[in-house]
Amino acid sequence: MDSSLLATKLRMPPLTRHLVRRARLVDALERGVRDCKLVLIATPAGYGKTTLLAEWAHASRFPIAWLSISAEDNDPDRFFRYLLTAWAAVQPAVSESPLGLLLGAMAPDRAAVLAAFINVASEAPDHTVFVLDDYHLIEDASIHQGLAFLLDHLPPTLHVVLAGRGEPPLPLARYRARHELLELRTRDLHFLADEAREFMNRLMGLDLSQDEIAPLHAQLEGWIAGLQLLSLTLRRHREAADPLNVSGRHRFIADYLSEDVLNHLPDDLQRFLLRSSILDRLCGSLCDATIGCEGGQAMLELLERENLFLVSLDDDRTWFRYHRLFADFLREELRRRYPAEVAQLHRQAAGWYLARDLAEPAFQHAVAGDDLHLGVQIVDRYANLMLQSGEFRDMQRWLDSLPAAWHAAHPALNLFRAGLLAFTGDFAACERCVDDVERQLVHAEGEDARWQMAKVAAIRCAIACMQNDLPRAEGFAAQALRDLPNEDLGFRPLVYGALGDSYRQNGRWDEAKASYLNVLDFTHAPGVRVEEAHFYGALADLDLRQGRLRGATGYWQKALAAVQERENWGRLELPAIGWVYLRMGELLYEHNAVAAAWDHLVRGLERAELGGDARAMIAGYLMAGRVKLTEGDIESAAAYLERARPLLERAPFPDWAGRFDRFQLQIWLAQDRLRTAVDWATRALERGALDEHPEPEVECLALAHVLIVKGDDQSRSQALVILDQLSRAAQAEGRMGVEIEALTLHAMAHWRAGDRTGAMISFERSLRLAEPEGYVRLFIDYGQPVIQLLHEARRRKVLPGYVTRLLAAAGDGLAGSGPDQATLAEPLSDREQEVLALMAAGLTNREIAADLSIAAETVKKHTSSIFGKLGAANRTEAAAKARALDLLS
Repeated sequence: MDSSLLATKLRMPPLTRHLVRRARLVDALERGVRDCKLVLIATPAGYGKTTLLAEWAHASRFPIAWLSISAEDNDPDRFFRYLLTAWAAVQPAVSESPLGLLLGAMAPDRAAVLAAFINVASEAPDHTVFVLDDYHLIEDASIHQGLAFLLDHLPPTLHVVLAGRGEPPLPLARYRARHELLELRTRDLHFLADEAREFMNRLMGLDLSQDEIAPLHAQLEGWIAGLQLLSLTLRRHREAADPLNVSGRHRFIADYLSEDVLNHLPDDLQRFLLRSSILDRLCGSLCDATIGCEGGQAMLELLERENLFLVSLDDDRTWFRYHRLFADFLREELRRRYPAEVAQLHRQAAGWYLARDLAEPAFQHAVAGDDLHLGVQIVDRYANLMLQSGEFRDMQRWLDSLPAAWHAAHPALNLFRAGLLAFTGDFAACERCVDDVERQLVHAEGEDARWQMAKVAAIRCAIACMQNDLPRAEGFAAQALRDLPNEDLGFRPLVYGALGDSYRQNGRWDEAKASYLNVLDFTHAPGVRVEEAHFYGALADLDLRQGRLRGATGYWQKALAAVQERENWGRLELPAIGWVYLRMGELLYEHNAVAAAWDHLVRGLERAELGGDARAMIAGYLMAGRVKLTEGDIESAAAYLERARPLLERAPFPDWAGRFDRFQLQIWLAQDRLRTAVDWATRALERGALDEHPEPEVECLALAHVLIVKGDDQSRSQALVILDQLSRAAQAEGRMGVEIEALTLHAMAHWRAGDRTGAMISFERSLRLAEPEGYVRLFIDYGQPVIQLLHEARRRKVLPGYVTRLLAAAGDGLAGSGPDQATLAEPLSDREQEVLALMAAGLTNREIAADLSIAAETVKKHTSSIFGKLGAANRTEAAAKARALDLLS
């Protein structure tokens, strides 16, 4: 909804210029609301409910969350979103609460929303009042049930005021018995004699005596709208009061409005009133477009000055509405006087709304105007948006309201029923529906028939993609793209998006990227805007797969901007929103923006947990653990790993299993549990575990790292074999990120073996590939071994700017002089290094002897030598000093 139009629903109406102050009622509301959960104002039309509430709300000391209800609010998700938005207007923090996150996503769980509402309300520091005006327009039973639940459980600081024309279906008797209900009825709101006198004489400009006013007040029983009607008549001829006889209120309204109000207005004002009456809300430009003339704003201002039943909806006096009674009369009079004009007025209003991207009123006016062409255009443009956003009830309502003649004239309209069936899981019925449409069109001729058949082909393409039947999908896509008009905003994007997902699923990366880029040429299409985050995320993953870190970062930034767009609020699944934050956090971490990364990960995890999405939670826990490990908080890192473990066991995600194992190894190494890591590596090699994963390079890299850390010649040789194979495969597939990391580990293995020349050949290749993309954490997360390589690269003047940035990112603790064995008075022998590593891993002398196939006495001699060279008194101190000197890498 347009923001200025939405504001009229969420802002208390401005005080009218024609106001009788009703201090007794305002005081009753202000005194009573604090002690009651519910205030009910129930009267027929014309008793000033809204005016009274506005007067009280403007003067109240309580924060007022105002919502003006309309008939289209009979959707629970929409109703509670509006309620949240009204609340946020007086307490902005609720937008970022769990309630705000739930309602900001598609299809929130109703029970979770109500529970979150109560939890957030319980934390509210002050009394807050929700005013729901025109609540009688709510007919949806689930909304009444939800509101009753809230009223039963809300804390005493939150209060609800309902204004409407009758009693709502709420347990009012229970609230009365508990003294939780304040009621204002017709007898309370009618004008008293002195209020009637002030209204007629001061506001309506009459000069009637008390004797003249008293019988009029008595006959109308203080009915405010009736007094206003009568006053308009008396302003023209005073004698009209003498024969007044109100025998029936509806007859009285019609007679007076027609004979004594409308007929006495200038012709141009009459025409404006009648023709603009088809509009629920009015502004100057909308009136101009609907009526086909200029001067709408001036007319509205004139009507307000003359007190002709026009209600201002905002302080700027841009938006107005007619009083309900007056609007009903005007519409009936329009149909009676000018029946041939009604359809064209609706068509012109529909065009105005469509030009401003306001789908609902555009559709309603197109149907009311029986404009098939415009109706098809609106449904084509917005149906995919509604389906992707989970607005199935609205879609069904649209389809049910289409005239039968439209279906006969344009059978392809039923394709949207097929789409609704597909999105709700009835694929067999969906295909039958598409078959029916095709049968109706098979013998049709002409350009329109060809376009409709192109729509059929587009839907069949989407179905084939869902069934992973790519050859059939490509055939249908070719037909659809050939015959659809170039200006089509619904079906062309559908084809490109479906193909992109299918190509990606089948590993056809270049074609997937081309399809996604094609669909993003339609970002002005409503259905594409709501899917932008998905398309940008897919492009980011394609770039990341090929090591293009900068491109991936740019795409995830665009995805994040898309989920933060106000128009996508409430239209995306909560875990999907969380996923974007998590992936953005992952890339920020790689760029070494650790604080920003953590902020994004926290936001992403909160949404993933609220949405209950296991995959997103696994990813978030592993990413959060990496950050904690970087900060040196091994305990928290291990805790995040354990939170991911049961999720992965209950709902296996092969693409994350390898990352889980790799992070487990990193935790073990950080805990000096080398033996545990080595045992895992041995078992993985023996059972061929690397072949079990869809992307084995993650575990290959982890395995190679463990073997390099283990440090013996055989392990290093095994690591180099794995890395050589991995590098060749990555190079062939264009997996630059994998190649960079494999080369880095390759360099670490050569350096550990004393082959500095071989190490620097691999490391320079790695740096040259990584520098254009800005990789940081990939290197420095390996710690001192890579720092040593970076120092050597700086000494050799290899990419000095990039190397300096990496060393700076590593921080003072790692990027100093790069201590190694050269700092010892006497370096450790190879055997002593092996013994030291096993000792630090917690093995006893006997276990070390067995592992190295040497005598226990020999181990004892080596440990004594190690203590001497390190200046350590015991095993714990030796291990600590060895870690500080990076002798355990």
